[in-house]
Amino acid sequence: MCRPALFKKAMRKFNVAWWAYSYPITTLALASTRYAQEVNDGVAHAIRLFLSAFSVFVLFALLLFTAFHPKLLLSEDAPTLPSAAADATTFPNYYSSAK
Repeated sequence: MCRPALFKKAMRKFNVAWWAYSYPITTLALASTRYAQEVNDGVAHAIRLFLSAFSVFVLFALLLFTAFHPKLLLSEDAPTLPSAAADATTFPNYYSSAK
């Protein structure tokens, strides 16, 4: 099932899920490198060069965007980032034994 409206809504704001695009692109670039080595053809080498450059571009774009907009990765109410006040009440055994 395809939900283009949901996809458009998710793409409006930068979040940590955007990093998922880098893995398949890099994997495709590595596969094209192996293919170009086996086939030894000019077109295969051009595809390898394009996919490798695109993979590097996506990686650096994600790195730069993450560096310049770190607060957009996770919202303040994200369940993975407990607040400092909630730490002592959420994990009382850890904080009492650490003293």
